[in-house]
Amino acid sequence: MGASLGKSAQYGMELNYFLPRADLQDYVRAYYYFSTSIPGVQPMCAESGNIRILLDGAGRIRFSNGQQSEISTAFILGPTNGAYVLEVGAGTRVFGIGLRPRGWNVMLGINAAETADRVCGFTDFAGRYAGGAIEQIQNAPDLPAMAAAADRFFAELITRRSMRRDKYSTAFEHWLKDPNDLNVDRLVEMMDVSRRQTDRVAKEFFGASPKMLQRKYRALRAADRIRGGERSWFLAAGDGFYDQSHFIKEFKSFIGVTPGQFAASEAKWINAVQAKRLVAPLHHPLASI
Repeated sequence: MGASLGKSAQYGMELNYFLPRADLQDYVRAYYYFSTSIPGVQPMCAESGNIRILLDGAGRIRFSNGQQSEISTAFILGPTNGAYVLEVGAGTRVFGIGLRPRGWNVMLGINAAETADRVCGFTDFAGRYAGGAIEQIQNAPDLPAMAAAADRFFAELITRRSMRRDKYSTAFEHWLKDPNDLNVDRLVEMMDVSRRQTDRVAKEFFGASPKMLQRKYRALRAADRIRGGERSWFLAAGDGFYDQSHFIKEFKSFIGVTPGQFAASEAKWINAVQAKRLVAPLHHPLASI
């Protein structure tokens, strides 16, 4: 059984994370429980894909490309390559599963690019037997029991699909861990394959090209610096931006608000969610997306 990472309750919402068991952590980043006592319409920053199971309430997701989807009983939210807007009603409760890039391929057999910036039915990819796991999660009394039900399901899913070849390259993780600016040419060197093959692997596991990942991570790292107290736009931005206007435009594209609004805590939910993800041992170089 995984470990509880505590809870955060503020702005009318509760957010609690729980780690999957050790043998699943290469595929599942974390489980989480979200609830809100008030209705809300909030921008959310670009992130990696996850699975969400609705326990109570209702809501809608609006993507940066203009598409929108009602929240269903169990759905996959693919990797988002831009900020999106989350609308939820009062009393909404959700159990979520944060997937690691490897989880897309091994557990669900999905090319991440197929679900990028869209919502898909969970059972469409996980199979009909996912219905039993969804029901167990919805009937569980608390987050540890929900996580235990999810652990059982994903362990079975991996066993059923054990013949699927795992083509995930750790070169991407080493690249993303680099504290310096993300350089696509450096990634291609680390991958030791052609630029076209590097692009294909990036889309398969991350749902975006290396160039898009570069832009996305620059903005997410800047948000982390601002959250840490940095108020100089130049120091918060780091390398890779032409000027302040370029930084503001890119930041808003991936975070959903301007750096000034973010620093003023106008994006309350974004700050709460992102700050929670940085708590050890949940923190991981892929956690922000």
